[in-house]
Amino acid sequence: MYPEVIIHNSVSLDHAVRGFEIDLGQHYGALLALEPGAVLAGSATAKTGIEMFMDINEPEKEADRHRPEVRPDDPRPVSVIVDSRGILKDLLHFYRNMEHTKDVIVLVAETTPEDYLDYLREREYPFIRCGKDRVDLRSAIGELGERFGIRRVVTDSGPDLNDVLIREGIADTISLIVHPVIVGEGEKRLFGRAGGRTALELRKAVPMEQGTVHLVYAVKK
Repeated sequence: MYPEVIIHNSVSLDHAVRGFEIDLGQHYGALLALEPGAVLAGSATAKTGIEMFMDINEPEKEADRHRPEVRPDDPRPVSVIVDSRGILKDLLHFYRNMEHTKDVIVLVAETTPEDYLDYLREREYPFIRCGKDRVDLRSAIGELGERFGIRRVVTDSGPDLNDVLIREGIADTISLIVHPVIVGEGEKRLFGRAGGRTALELRKAVPMEQGTVHLVYAVKK
């Protein structure tokens, strides 16, 4: 069965994804409440998170070079990272050590550098190779379901990846935590390159603390 795909993001009233203070507790609380089997992120977002919240100079340990045991009863999601250019070479151990994830799977393309693929193989990172110059997300997400039994994928990424999921008709649901602020000019916005018109159906609108609202829409297909 093809996994359900949910876009999740925190945005300003004018759909900026930066330029305001995100309540991380609200953001990740709502994300985990969606009960994802996998949390999907782009390599740029993943690297930015490492640089912002971790000591990027922390060396890789010997234990980091081996895939941890993945238990069927472990409720934590898998981290899935789109990285066709090998941006996260020598950095994936940070994700492997995160408490809220039980495994790391990397999505790559035919043109992904061979030295990055060797890095993944040597450290026992599972990877899915789909697409020529960039990752074929539709096929790769299908393989997540077939190979790893993942039924629901929730994004934790920026506009580029999420816009592709809308543009290519992959996303089933949009989950937005809308913050009471207008950022104005100069910041990247969600859905700025999502293609043509996409019809939505409101499923939930829940007021939260600090004036934020959690909106959930089904994508009409």
